[in-house]
Amino acid sequence: MSKSENAKTYAERAASEPTELHRNFAEWIKEQTGYEPDLKTVQIVCAMRMDFQRSEENQSHLADRKAAAEAKRKKQAAEKKARLEKQLAALQAELAKETAGSMPAETPAPAAKKAPAKKAAPVAPAEPAKAPEAPAQPKARAPRTRRTAAPKTATPANK
Repeated sequence: MSKSENAKTYAERAASEPTELHRNFAEWIKEQTGYEPDLKTVQIVCAMRMDFQRSEENQSHLADRKAAAEAKRKKQAAEKKARLEKQLAALQAELAKETAGSMPAETPAPAAKKAPAKKAAPVAPAEPAKAPEAPAQPKARAPRTRRTAAPKTATPANK
């Protein structure tokens, strides 16, 4: 439908008389808001609202608003990221400063009790590099047997 056809249709709609729905709607608006709307305006708005929403002008405006909102969201996200990175850097610097002052000069760790030394196994000749093997599992212990208690002696209460 061309603009000239739309103009004719819109002009025809505006020339028609308001319906009972338009009158009821205008009255309802007055009751809800205290504002006295023009009956003809209520009629035209009711008739043309959906046409306006579908219009190229409105769709373009909506697309512009959506793009602006997305750009604003991205800008805010970038600002938040920069602010958090700055805070993190300050905290890391503070931590480094605190740990540098509280850490003693490197001292050797106290020696733990050493297990008795085992005889070293003979070293095999060097082989090409291969994947490291899984650590050896300790030998399984023999299952423990339960010791039975000594038999109870008869007590005078049981006799």
